[in-house]
Amino acid sequence: MKSRWKVGLTASAALTAALTLASCSASTTTDAGTDKSETITYVHEQEPPCIWGGWVQQAYLSRQVFDSLVSWDGDKPVPWLATEWSTSADRKDVTFVLKDGVTFTDGTPLNAEAVVANVNYWVKNLGWNSFSYLTSATADSADKVTLHLSEPNPEILRVLANGHYGIQSPTALSHNSEAQNCQYPVGSGPWKVGKWSQGQSILFERNDSYASAPQNAKHQGPAYAKYLEWKFAPDATTRWSALTTGQAQAVYNPPANQWATAEKDYQAFNYVTGGRQQAFSFNVARGPFTDVKVRQAFAYASDRKQIAQAVFKGSADYDANGSMSHTNPFYLDVNDTYAYDPARAAKLLDEAGWKLNADGVREKDGKPLVVRLPYGAGPIVSQDGTAALQAVQEQVSKVGFKLDLVPLTMTQLFAGEGQSVDDLELYFGYWVWPAPNILDIVYSAGTPGHPNGNNKTFFDNPQVEAQIMAAQVNPDPAARAAQYQDLQRYFNDQAIAIGFYDFTNNVVTAKNLKGFWQDQGSNGLPVFSDVQLDGSQ
Repeated sequence: MKSRWKVGLTASAALTAALTLASCSASTTTDAGTDKSETITYVHEQEPPCIWGGWVQQAYLSRQVFDSLVSWDGDKPVPWLATEWSTSADRKDVTFVLKDGVTFTDGTPLNAEAVVANVNYWVKNLGWNSFSYLTSATADSADKVTLHLSEPNPEILRVLANGHYGIQSPTALSHNSEAQNCQYPVGSGPWKVGKWSQGQSILFERNDSYASAPQNAKHQGPAYAKYLEWKFAPDATTRWSALTTGQAQAVYNPPANQWATAEKDYQAFNYVTGGRQQAFSFNVARGPFTDVKVRQAFAYASDRKQIAQAVFKGSADYDANGSMSHTNPFYLDVNDTYAYDPARAAKLLDEAGWKLNADGVREKDGKPLVVRLPYGAGPIVSQDGTAALQAVQEQVSKVGFKLDLVPLTMTQLFAGEGQSVDDLELYFGYWVWPAPNILDIVYSAGTPGHPNGNNKTFFDNPQVEAQIMAAQVNPDPAARAAQYQDLQRYFNDQAIAIGFYDFTNNVVTAKNLKGFWQDQGSNGLPVFSDVQLDGSQ
């Protein structure tokens, strides 16, 4: 049997965190010792291991420190560190002209060689970078750089706009230690890392020389606030309390049962990420879900729409598409399939040879219908999300599934524990990505020597993979849309994966916090450099 781990904070830990946040209520300074009138205090959920990396929680932090080549604005790229760009005839080279006069906070100038150093760093250190098809870069002149792709990528600018592709000082990358670049990286962005108090907070200090904001920023120039105090509180109730008691001006993902209050009494920002949403990925390589009827039975056996509405109360919506987010190009709405129908689920299981035994669990050939579902408790699935999974667990049991929920800590999750083909029948989680080739990320098999660890269905069909790549490289937008929608229809019809609810990056702010916005490069990253506090509550 798999061991179980507790989800979130214990009651005593939550109380301790709440008292810690409340301890400065009578003070004119923050916990970091900064003047409150000059400081924005924001309470986030997860504390990642480094400020830069491939996890969306790291992109939140990277966005504060680094600038990127382009920013995403609605449905188009706009200038940031690059003032203009062009694509080669074969669509495998993208050339950027860089903004003049930009320097990193260590004094290193931004130039083409700096971008080349960063591309080399991404290729080496971002495990999923291969799905951008970015392979290398060439400095054409001091202010012109060309990025090289292995395959045409019509969404390369959308990809480069997300927080993982921020530009770091090449001097810091080459001369600082790995630990320094992890905790105190050097960028050209609006904030510098002042102090990281592990387990508590990061204090960002204003870059007073900042003059390289993206075109779609709300103002050009240094941040209005002098400090940004970025606290960590895994418990949603603790974060909400920090906002309602005035200890913070902004908080991440409040409890779902407070969302209506957030929309009424505060400023509530709801951002649905790109990629694919919180979805069930069936192990189609071994076990009971190799049978499409059993996969479809599971889909019919739970009222995912009603559960999402009841648990999230408008803070995250139901989405049945298990392959692509509705904020991605070429999304296909499949919400009208697999509506709750336990009688149909039972019939499918009967047809597949799974018969009810005396204790209500189905069995076949002497084996019970046990489904192990490992998931990241906290880093991937929130406390509300865990409640939603438990509701599914109860519903599917009524037709004979024994669903075992196996929560994993962040350390266990990132170590790959419980996630091999022999360790699970079902997996639950999201993937943040701005482009429709999310299908490549979550369904490509990789090679025998280097299997694709993002493919939690263990799907392996070279013909379908070829269709995904054909869609990816097609230069005709209309034809690409048809190809991608046909692929989504296939994955839904075969129930390779089914969606549950949106992965949302929700931020709630006090009404006196003006100018807050979320970066649109698929992640919904919070932007605080345009924020002003007007002094009222």
